[in-house]
Amino acid sequence: MQQAFSENPIYAAMAIVGTLVYVIKLIMLMFAGDMDTADIDEVGHVDGGAAFSIVSLQSILAFFMGCGWMGLAALREWEMAQLPALGVAAIFGFIMMFLSAFLTFKIKKLNSDSKVDLKNAVGKTGRSYTKIPAKGNGAGQVEITVNGKQQILQAFSFDEEIGSFQPVKVEQVDDSGHLIVKKS
Repeated sequence: MQQAFSENPIYAAMAIVGTLVYVIKLIMLMFAGDMDTADIDEVGHVDGGAAFSIVSLQSILAFFMGCGWMGLAALREWEMAQLPALGVAAIFGFIMMFLSAFLTFKIKKLNSDSKVDLKNAVGKTGRSYTKIPAKGNGAGQVEITVNGKQQILQAFSFDEEIGSFQPVKVEQVDDSGHLIVKKS
């Protein structure tokens, strides 16, 4: 295997680096969520959207990973010449890129199928996700379940500062869709 890597350093670098970064990004996705193609909608909430985005970090990493491994396989295992191996590697890389984008689109669509009426958040309790400054001097974020869907939403406090991961209660929703909260 080491000989294959030393004879084809470009394919080896694409395969190894693409795979490592892809796996790291996948682990981060499991713990932090996907912010790769996130949009901020008209009221400032973070939303993955339902747009089919072929060019994303995840799909580009899938391209390099697939292209690198297929290039090594075509040269080493199938004993192809350089140019046909490059063609096979590029085609497989694009297939991996489209597959990654398609799967990401389908996963995001599962999360965006139902819209939530924020007026139903009034009176609910949740927890601050980030620090919420005192007296409306900036926005923070709260994690709250509204209509059975857990969300992270922008929030203000017109009282005291609320630290991260503190219990909060929603007092009202302003005209722009931001939550007004206080310590619970």
